Amino acid sequence: MFQPKVVACLAFFLILASVPCALAANHRVLAYYYYGDKTNSISYSAANIPYTQLTHIVHANISPAPQGDGSLGVPTTFLEPELISRAHKAGVKVLASVAGPPYLFAKINADATLRTTFAQNLAQFVVSNGYDGIDFDYEVPFHQTEATNFTLMVQALRNDLPAGQYLISAAVTSNPGSWGVYDFPGLIPLLDFFNVMTYDFHGPWTDHSGHNSPLYLSPLDPGQEGSLKTSVDDYLFQFKVPAAQINLGTAFYGYGFDVNGLWYSCGCEQTSSFTYTQIQQLLAAGGWTQAVDPLASAPYATNPNTAHIGFLTYDTPSSTALKVNYALKTRGLGGVFMWEISQDYDGKTQPLMSAMHSAAMSDVVFQIYTTIQLPPPVKFSDSAAHE
Repeated sequence: MFQPKVVACLAFFLILASVPCALAANHRVLAYYYYGDKTNSISYSAANIPYTQLTHIVHANISPAPQGDGSLGVPTTFLEPELISRAHKAGVKVLASVAGPPYLFAKINADATLRTTFAQNLAQFVVSNGYDGIDFDYEVPFHQTEATNFTLMVQALRNDLPAGQYLISAAVTSNPGSWGVYDFPGLIPLLDFFNVMTYDFHGPWTDHSGHNSPLYLSPLDPGQEGSLKTSVDDYLFQFKVPAAQINLGTAFYGYGFDVNGLWYSCGCEQTSSFTYTQIQQLLAAGGWTQAVDPLASAPYATNPNTAHIGFLTYDTPSSTALKVNYALKTRGLGGVFMWEISQDYDGKTQPLMSAMHSAAMSDVVFQIYTTIQLPPPVKFSDSAAHE
């Protein structure tokens, strides 16, 4: 449980989160917005997005057409002109995300004619619909040849969408080499930024319960699956990606495991995904013990009395703020983002989004803590040892 001083600080932080403030000029706060959110049980559309809390939006997803001829697959309800007009009025850039089966990307990227066609179609889509660029959500190039061909694809698009006028980014895995291969020396000069997907460290594919998006890697993790810190270290030191080009990700969703504790072995295929709002509803039903793993700086909850889900991994406003401070201030990265912006919306408020925005403000959070002499939200006793 939180200590009294931390609870007081958390309450103050949440009040602060409702105060609109400008973002630091050199910080990106990017939101992935899924076109299907309009049909959520709690509908979410361009009218709900808090544009003043963001610098960039990635509108997900268009795709390569299934025939693999370089044409585009655009869902019939994808285009939302109000998104572009509202974002641009607020000074927010909007990119269209292109995602699809890896084999389609591999086929197109490997053929010079298809690359040119696909690039021209993407560029035409961007220009015709008022977008500011393209985000590649290619998951993933599996070997070096595919990585090289992906770079050639990005170069083809850059030829049609010149740097300085249009943005090109890529969603990339948290642990390249273990999952996915990228030609970083080739991509760094071409991309404006990399969106590092530092979530899904544990889920239905693992053989034990664990944290979805931990800030630090716990030595107790049986699989040593990774963390935000290990990903940052890899991108900065192994792959030599400039800090200014890295956006670090956090999750507005979590997982429920069919076990009753952290690091429990399981047949985890039955693990379920829940949005932050759904997790809050589960917790409100009672019977859950909420805790924080001090080694990973990650919240979780357990319930020994449920017939199915007994372990929840998720983020809170406090852990989200801690990650933003870590990314932007401790490590000096260029930005942060989340998947996905609608997932903390309860019909009125967005607690995680507000926490991200407040933490990204130019030194205001640290200044206030110094003034009132309270620790930041969820100040773990051993956190200094990690930094």
